[in-house]
Amino acid sequence: MKEAEKMNDMDPMDKAGRLPMEFCTAMKDLLGDEYEAFLSSYQEKPKKGLFFNFKKVRQETVEKLVREWGLRPVEWAEGGYHYDEEKVRPGRSPYHDAGIYYIQEPSAMITAGKADIRPGDMVLDLCAAPGGKSCQAAQKAGILISNEIIKKRARVLSSNIERMGYDNVIVCSAAPSELAEHFPESFDRIIVDAPCSGEGMFRKDDTAIAEWSLENVDHCVERQREILDAALRMLKPGGRIVYSTCTFEPYENKWQLRRFCAMHEEELELSEFEQLFPHRIEGEGHFYGVMDSKLTPGDKEDHGPLSASETEKRIEELSSSMKRAGIHVLRAGIEKGELITGSHKGGKRYEHSHAEAMKAGEPVIKPYADIRSEALALKYLAGESLRLSAYHEEAIRLEASEGEELRVLYDGYPLGIARYSGGMLKNRLPKGLRRNPA
Repeated sequence: MKEAEKMNDMDPMDKAGRLPMEFCTAMKDLLGDEYEAFLSSYQEKPKKGLFFNFKKVRQETVEKLVREWGLRPVEWAEGGYHYDEEKVRPGRSPYHDAGIYYIQEPSAMITAGKADIRPGDMVLDLCAAPGGKSCQAAQKAGILISNEIIKKRARVLSSNIERMGYDNVIVCSAAPSELAEHFPESFDRIIVDAPCSGEGMFRKDDTAIAEWSLENVDHCVERQREILDAALRMLKPGGRIVYSTCTFEPYENKWQLRRFCAMHEEELELSEFEQLFPHRIEGEGHFYGVMDSKLTPGDKEDHGPLSASETEKRIEELSSSMKRAGIHVLRAGIEKGELITGSHKGGKRYEHSHAEAMKAGEPVIKPYADIRSEALALKYLAGESLRLSAYHEEAIRLEASEGEELRVLYDGYPLGIARYSGGMLKNRLPKGLRRNPA
């Protein structure tokens, strides 16, 4: 059995006893009298949270889930809530698949808010997977480019953006230096959730403990410097970089930013920073730092909201130029469906994409079947087709004609696509998104 796997079933205090000695020594030096309180926090279970997607969710649903699930506000994050995993599992609800909220560790929610994103801003999330900070940023940005260098993680990021239904996001997979070549002085706001030694993951992720080392800390420091160099090249005059990590190591955090701003003192100032510790807050721990450009922005800067047509046009322009430059683009706005040539008399039909079904705001697909039962919604999410005659009319409300593609909804929120044929909702949920049957 691997070392990390052996630790999975440990009593939390036993886990505290297995923390790396060098880490414990450094934390004692850093925290002084607070060290014992910090160490005692490992006796507690990891803290859980979610934030709502206000491009989709109705206020009545927020109020319902706050009441029924016992959600408590995260004081530092708009739309963020704590939940108790022993009482509720939001990831198991069809609401999760509908993209009305994103599950994220509470202290990590602080970063995107510190970016102070305005409606027309061009925003870059440079190290974005799995997508929590991008999903927060997309709710406020004009255009968001969400990047993840590791291809496998980029696919997870793309799937999460699709689930949330954002039409203003380009997902790409590129090295920061590659993006900097293509996007000099292009972004109003840049989020750098930098790869780090992961000390804030110790309570919830045993692998993070097993993989920690002083050598890895040094490696992360060097990698972070390279990423920050690229980020600064892409920042517009007058813009803002928000840097964050899930570690406690000062060399990766405040000392990293102080050094960087000292090297670029004519361009940047360190406006704000804070280290969140798990014994002080209800979260696993996080660091953020805000660096503001000292340079004067252009006279014609406009940060007003973009219309839907302006957003679509800008997304198309940007993604086309990125592809021509050899940047791997996984998703650009809402992925379109396909025109299918039929076998009968050369006819053609348009088959909508799953992304079109999941889009937030005005629906692309008008016909729908609205499922009001959680059990039925889970059957659909497991890939089952549903025969309408088997259920009462109040269980599934149908607004579609024979042979039409339709959106499958749960309580008015999109889950995917089906085709209405012969009294059946024929399931078209992509196989990779289907749940294991209960």
